[in-house]
Amino acid sequence: MTSVNKPLDPAIAEMGRRTKASGIPDLYEGCLEPHGGPVCRERGRNLRAFFYPKPTLPTGKIESLVIDGAAYGVDAQIPVRIHWPQENFVTGTVQNTLVYFHGGGFVVGDLDSHDAHAIRLANEAQCVVVNVDYRLAPEHRFPAAYDDCWAVTQWVAQNISRLGGHVKRLAVGGDSAGGNLAAAVALACRDCGLKLAAQLLLYPATDLTQLNGMPEQAYLGAENISTTGRDWRASPKLAASHAGLAPAILTVGAHDFLFKDNQAYAQVLRNANVALTYREFPTLNHGFFSFTAISQDSLIAAQMVCADLKTHFQNAG
Repeated sequence: MTSVNKPLDPAIAEMGRRTKASGIPDLYEGCLEPHGGPVCRERGRNLRAFFYPKPTLPTGKIESLVIDGAAYGVDAQIPVRIHWPQENFVTGTVQNTLVYFHGGGFVVGDLDSHDAHAIRLANEAQCVVVNVDYRLAPEHRFPAAYDDCWAVTQWVAQNISRLGGHVKRLAVGGDSAGGNLAAAVALACRDCGLKLAAQLLLYPATDLTQLNGMPEQAYLGAENISTTGRDWRASPKLAASHAGLAPAILTVGAHDFLFKDNQAYAQVLRNANVALTYREFPTLNHGFFSFTAISQDSLIAAQMVCADLKTHFQNAG
């Protein structure tokens, strides 16, 4: 196991210094107040624009759709943005498909905030990426986000040929809160017999009962963290069994506040004999997949993760 024995990447440390010096409030400050969700989302957009802008990446075909959740027992219309790889990255038909859930503490984030994540994954893992705009807290509490993500995953599985994919080459993935959702959806896929090529978990929060910040309060309700938080859909680590889950790619920075959480979930997966590709990055912190335009270490890590996913697709047959 890696420990925090290297300093944080200087580029990320400088970004943190500049952010603190700006006096901008914490990303989630005030999210529980009336209209707090929209205020935090606008703050998130400003933080990204000023301190870690998106990288410029070659982009392939893009399609926007709205999935009718009613067909899957969900009272919601769920927007998705579908990215195909840019033509220089692939030859022939793209058979790999990834359903992706963005991060943002269940409160912030959207299709635009994680557009570059989807584009990079599409290009470098050579897959079609279905980026999901699930409902956010505090307006929509648990299990709304999970329900939306599970509904879209079922829709993708049923429409895989429409996307050009192969049923054996379907994966789910996400970062931070999205990693939590991906891990939960992977459990649901196992339980209904939907076989996945991989679950891509970028610094996921796997046990919300161990967190009591504003995002968890917004998502679960401050009064429910110790109770509802034990539901496997909220805390995948607490599922009764992890046996039979899809192969996992689990990655975290050693400076991440979820470092021990991710180490623990890695061990849970090992104990259940789940095939695991586990990576710790000693100079990185939470959210590094978003920092590729300012941090060379983050770029290298992101490219490594994409290569891992590509390999899992290839191994799926």
